[in-house]
Amino acid sequence: MELSGVAFSPIVAFGENTSKPHHVPTDRAVQTADPILIDMGCKYKGYCSDMTRTIFMGCILEEIKPIYDLVRKNQFLAMGDAKEGNTIKMIAKAVENGFEANKFSVIHALGHGIGLETHEVPFISLKNETLLKENMIITMEPGIYLPGRYGIRIEDTILVTKNGSIQLTNSEKNYIVI
Repeated sequence: MELSGVAFSPIVAFGENTSKPHHVPTDRAVQTADPILIDMGCKYKGYCSDMTRTIFMGCILEEIKPIYDLVRKNQFLAMGDAKEGNTIKMIAKAVENGFEANKFSVIHALGHGIGLETHEVPFISLKNETLLKENMIITMEPGIYLPGRYGIRIEDTILVTKNGSIQLTNSEKNYIVI
């Protein structure tokens, strides 16, 4: 077992390829105004992390800002609800309601357990009635994917507590333009 390094092969997607949650690399080059989705994780002392950020090349299109803000808001609310005693289904339903109120759908899992492996139980979805327990480590990764156009995902690894969650992966979540 490798104790440090990368937890998985990173996913890097540009433009319309960001609309594919598990994009496979192509030779497409990044262009001005492209969203860039980067899903990455490291392994430290045998334990994995997982984080996704969506950043922008040169500028962020005005039409994307409200979608990015909706994803960020729903991630923040879900992380606040990720506390001991709440069900995974309740958290997933709240995100689904937030997206549907804005005419978007949840088409990808909202997160997963993480530890010695990158993807462990519990999986964050509407089908999961599991109660969260203090000290569980999960990811929270809401995303909106508009096929053929773009996708926005923000993901962090979090620690479930009695009163909410503690974010373990820390990186800027406001608009990042490079």
